[in-house]
Amino acid sequence: MPKFLHIINPLAILLLFTVACQSSILTPPRLATATAQSQAQPTAPTEPLISLAPTPTAVLTPETSSGVTTAIQSTLTVWVNETSAEHEQALNTMMAEFSQQHDIDVELQLVSPMLLPELMQTAVVSPQFEIPDIVIHPIEQTMGWVAQGTLDLDLTNEIIDEIGRDTFDPDALDLMDVNGRTAAIPLHGYQQILIYRADWFAERNLAPPLTYTDMFTAAFNFFDREQFTSGFVVPTESNLVTTHQGFEHMAIANGCQLVNEQGEVLILDQACRDALNFYYDIIHNYSPTGVQTESSARTAYLAGRTGFIMLTPSILPQLAGLDSITRPTCAECTSNPAYLAENSGFITHITGDGPEAISANFGNITAMGITRGADRETAVAFAEYWFNEGYNTWLAVESERKVPMRWGTADQPRQFIDDWGIIPLDDSGTSLTDIYGPEIVTRLRDGIATSPRWGYRQGQGVLMSRLYESLTLSIVLQEMLSGYFNTNKTIFEANVRIIELIPNYAFEIEPTPTPEN
Repeated sequence: MPKFLHIINPLAILLLFTVACQSSILTPPRLATATAQSQAQPTAPTEPLISLAPTPTAVLTPETSSGVTTAIQSTLTVWVNETSAEHEQALNTMMAEFSQQHDIDVELQLVSPMLLPELMQTAVVSPQFEIPDIVIHPIEQTMGWVAQGTLDLDLTNEIIDEIGRDTFDPDALDLMDVNGRTAAIPLHGYQQILIYRADWFAERNLAPPLTYTDMFTAAFNFFDREQFTSGFVVPTESNLVTTHQGFEHMAIANGCQLVNEQGEVLILDQACRDALNFYYDIIHNYSPTGVQTESSARTAYLAGRTGFIMLTPSILPQLAGLDSITRPTCAECTSNPAYLAENSGFITHITGDGPEAISANFGNITAMGITRGADRETAVAFAEYWFNEGYNTWLAVESERKVPMRWGTADQPRQFIDDWGIIPLDDSGTSLTDIYGPEIVTRLRDGIATSPRWGYRQGQGVLMSRLYESLTLSIVLQEMLSGYFNTNKTIFEANVRIIELIPNYAFEIEPTPTPEN
């Protein structure tokens, strides 16, 4: 029978502490941003801040020879950055199976991604709290935790070797390299995608939005304020990491790199200035008024009110009418719920227009971190279970954004990666391959770990952790769109705020221009 423990009381205290501190953590400091947010309609929460998996009381062992019944002492604490009911159900199934196999109790905590960095930081610095043994997290947090000494790199690499290092995506392992060791175990990933109305583009004889020029031309053609139709929608709200990610994707496509191997911040380079000007022009001129979120971008596209959007692959089942809650509402969708799936184009790589422009994708990876407090034998057993017996169960939940980073097993080297596109998305057994075809599936699947993300291959992953946790770029981008800064001032503000995240910055800091400049 399953062996779970109640979540211990200090975690409830930790949650209260974190929620109490949210205003200082998540609220941007600038007046213009606060004003813009106060005027916007509040975003309805789509998931709880923290969800504690339902767990019965501790399972007791049979009586000892003395007749005393004792609780099992071997436990494992696992934090997971997913909180949906579907993930909870899958995790409960996995934890029950693991517990039955290994006689280990599991404390399972489902943590909202927005709160995960703060919860971990509080657990690290507060003696009354304990860090988890295992933490599922995005790569943006990995290197910061390595720098803090939170992750156990020796144990992590022992586990990867035990599972089979050559069964993982080698580029994913390389992306997480720290002096020859892998910082965390790559779990799954996805590519950010630009989704466009292929039927609209064909009607207007427009080229697919593969480049800055094509994107701007299309946005201009589709924007119609009187018809409530926008050209392009991407998240712009200051408390969203997706705001940063949208800009980063556009910037790297223009050859903009944030930082070099020596640690010098490069955002004042012309490639970055041009990327910011493009970002501002297309959003300011051809996007809906007010701040945008993933939900508003998704809603606009499903309603047939925008030419193209940039989002995660989570929208793919919804385009096909497979989500009973979030359904397409475009005019053509009434008679054909799958109309948008059949009449959309999907782009993973975009290109800027400067001399350093490249065809760039934006890949994001989720990893399993093994912390310094984890018991070696228990952690090895758990990871081996997760990446073998439990892996298919995990990948099947919202599989559209879970391309496996473990490609297969020693006996079947491509078992997981080749099966990804045929995983059923709903009870009907429909898969991504059934809906979109093998070519699109291959495009979504390949090259996630080779994305030219800022900072990681330059050895500056710690800076990226600080940048994402502070939401520095998301904040300054919204301030710009709110009218607080022009683009020239914004690029200097971004430069100064990024440098503030780097202790003992060793390079000359270019002064912020005066208002006259």
